[in-house]
Amino acid sequence: MGNIFHLYLVVPFFNILILIYNFLPWPDIGVATIILTFIIRLIFFPIFYKSTKQQIIMNRIQPELQKIQKEYKNDKEKQVKAQMELYKKHKVSPFGSCLLMLAQLPIIFAVYRVFLNGFSSERLADLYGFVARPEIINSIFLGLIDLTKPNLILAIIAAVLQFVSSKMLMPTSQQSSSSDQPAQKMAATMQKQMIFLGPVMTLIILGPLPSIIGLYWSATTIFSILQQWFTQKRVQVEAEKTENNNGGGN
Repeated sequence: MGNIFHLYLVVPFFNILILIYNFLPWPDIGVATIILTFIIRLIFFPIFYKSTKQQIIMNRIQPELQKIQKEYKNDKEKQVKAQMELYKKHKVSPFGSCLLMLAQLPIIFAVYRVFLNGFSSERLADLYGFVARPEIINSIFLGLIDLTKPNLILAIIAAVLQFVSSKMLMPTSQQSSSSDQPAQKMAATMQKQMIFLGPVMTLIILGPLPSIIGLYWSATTIFSILQQWFTQKRVQVEAEKTENNNGGGN
């Protein structure tokens, strides 16, 4: 299974990265990494968009879900039925964003493995016949940062961007304090904690690793932030359009 993953996911992404590197007017594996990240996000944009949209809508309907849980707290059957009707109304699935995120994991792990493996002579042997083998790999990003070595600044940048991304997906109104549902309170508390715990874990993970992984992490998080902003605007426009249509119908 490991060989299949390496052969059909890691190797193709590695070849695309080197192909981009070869076409750059100046050799810089860091710039090639950013371009590769952009290509990945562009190709998988429909999945990223749908996943983010599901999560945003699920966050927006939390007050309605809490109202249903409170209203039917003594009748689980009616509670589940009302929740399913709410999901159907907003065209979301409670597990939709999770399933879409799981579908992305192999790609994330493959690209991560590309950078973790490095660019030794053994790795360059994985290049396809039509991809020219570079004489050297310039690992000095913008002439400033050696991407083969750990870099605390890039790790901190990645952690800060992780915080911004998580904060954007936080529900705008937290009603956990007024909810009498213990599970709801616990979920809200955990979500708040993850906003801070995620960046801390990012810093701990990236700190000792080659900084090219931190650069990839930062680049993909920036694209995630832009995607989240775009998706939130689209969801808001669609919601306003629906409200206007409903108002017009009345």
